[in-house]
Amino acid sequence: MGNLFNFDNPFFRTINKLVDVVWLNIIFVVFSLPVFTIGASVTAMMSVTMKMARDKEGYMWQGFWKAFKQNFKQSTIIWLLVILVSVVLGTDIYFFSNVDASYGKLLQALMMALSFIALCTAAYVFPLQAQFENTIKQTVKNAFFMAIRHLPWTILLVVILAVCGVLIWLFLPIAVFFGFGLTAFLVSYIYNHIFVRYIPEEMRNTY
Repeated sequence: MGNLFNFDNPFFRTINKLVDVVWLNIIFVVFSLPVFTIGASVTAMMSVTMKMARDKEGYMWQGFWKAFKQNFKQSTIIWLLVILVSVVLGTDIYFFSNVDASYGKLLQALMMALSFIALCTAAYVFPLQAQFENTIKQTVKNAFFMAIRHLPWTILLVVILAVCGVLIWLFLPIAVFFGFGLTAFLVSYIYNHIFVRYIPEEMRNTY
C-alpha cells in the first residue's frame, strides 16, 4: 500500500506527465493564436517535451517561456520559410495537375517528390532549433541531412505526425486540449534517440 501512494512511482509519474502535457498544449495553443508565432511555439513545446521524454523536465511554464524567447527570431523566420515553400510547391502541384501535356504530369510528380523532401526536412527543423544553437541556414541544412540519413525514423515520424494531425483535425474540440502536446511528447522519444548521436560522448550525461 505504501508503494501505491508513493508519488515517485511510475504510475504517478505518468499521470504527472499527462497533466503537464495538457497544460503545455493549452500554453502552445494560446501562444500560437497570432499565427506568425507558431514556429516559436512549436520550438518551445519541443524543447519542453524532449526534456520530459528524458525525465529531465523542470518547471514547465518557465521552460516553455525561456525557449520561446530564446528561439523566437530564428523560429519565426523558419516558420515563414516553411509557409513560403509550402505555398510555392502547392501552387506548382496544382498548376501542373492542369497541364494536359505529358511533361505536366512529370513536373507534377517532381514537385510532389520535392514536397515530400521538404516535409521530411520540416519534421526536424523545429526540434533541431530547440536543441542546438546554429544559424538558420545550418539548422535547415542539418534537418535535411538528418532526414535523409535516418530515413526509416523519418518515415515513422512523418506517419505519426500525419496520423496525429488527422485525428486532431477530426476531433478538434477535444484534441485542442491535449492533441498537440501529446503528439510532441510521443515524437520526442524519436528525436532524442537521433539527436543524442550528435552530442559529444562526454556531454551525453547532461543531455
